Amino acid sequence: MNRHNSDQVQDHELLIDRAGSLVDRLFLALPEMIKWATPVRKISPDEYERQLDFYIDSGFIERPETFFTFPVEVPSYAVMEKKPYYDGECQVIRYKSGYEVKNPFIREHYDSFIGNRTCYLVRWTHGDRKRRTVLCHHGYMLGNPRQARRMFRVDTLFNLGLDVALFIAPFHWKRRAGLLARRGIYLQPDNVVMTAECVGQNMHDLHGAFQILYAMETSEVGLIGASLGAYNTALFISLSDISSFGAMMVPAFNFSRPLDTDAARLPFETDDSMKEKMRSVWQFHSPLNFKPKIPVERILVVASKGDLVCPFNFTQDLCDSWGIGNRHFLSGGHWLIADKKERGRAWYRFIADMGFTDARR
Repeated sequence: MNRHNSDQVQDHELLIDRAGSLVDRLFLALPEMIKWATPVRKISPDEYERQLDFYIDSGFIERPETFFTFPVEVPSYAVMEKKPYYDGECQVIRYKSGYEVKNPFIREHYDSFIGNRTCYLVRWTHGDRKRRTVLCHHGYMLGNPRQARRMFRVDTLFNLGLDVALFIAPFHWKRRAGLLARRGIYLQPDNVVMTAECVGQNMHDLHGAFQILYAMETSEVGLIGASLGAYNTALFISLSDISSFGAMMVPAFNFSRPLDTDAARLPFETDDSMKEKMRSVWQFHSPLNFKPKIPVERILVVASKGDLVCPFNFTQDLCDSWGIGNRHFLSGGHWLIADKKERGRAWYRFIADMGFTDARR
């Protein structure tokens, strides 16, 4: 390619990145407008600081890995629904979350959401034993299995000979808090302690999903996540080596942008000390604070260079820090991507390289 053509390609990619960023800006404007229409949470500065200090005084900020716990035994589970699916079936598996809220000052409030105490795993299975399984982790407020079936191309994976499962994150789908205004309860810049516990429960319950799949005699399980699901995928493979691989699509790796705690609405003024405490609790579980426990060759990252929802610079930082060579940086934003087929090709090549399929597309 001559220099003129190379410049044209670069200009075209830059234009797509900007277009993708524009779509992201429009998307981000909506929650900002909604924020000012919702009531400010009721809490005193002393109470909030006491909640924040728990994580700092417990050493979780300095040693974040000590915050997380996993089930010791396979959680008790039951298949509550079965429906035909191609030559197999779709199952909805229910199991209890054994997660214990770490922060004693919000434990009663957190546990008051009864529906969140039950975990769900949706499984599309051929029905025989020793199949490899791709476990999918959905994005923020995207836990509906119908959405996930399209997003993760479940039909295609199934027809490649794989079983597929969907992990439902805390406060999503059947685990939701109930009220429409609470749909976004998982990520709250004005209530960072609640989000910390959500992430802690997410890791605990996700590990339980792996244990259940292995108890059902799956031969091997690999994890793929998108957006918030990619954040949790990166964090999970930094805490456990139970997953055969970790694939991250349009990943978030840090919540400081666009969900800035400095802009959080609180019923009191915050000084620099309080802001620093909020920031430290908001970020201590970021994958950027960890290193992977699985071989880096078994990690895939596919990101968009113009992404503003999950800022691209954090993706570069993590790939560089972890030494991830299997990285694919595409033109576009979080929602608008120039070549979605390339994202698919990267994914199908990856699972073939991982030994999950023979398909190389």
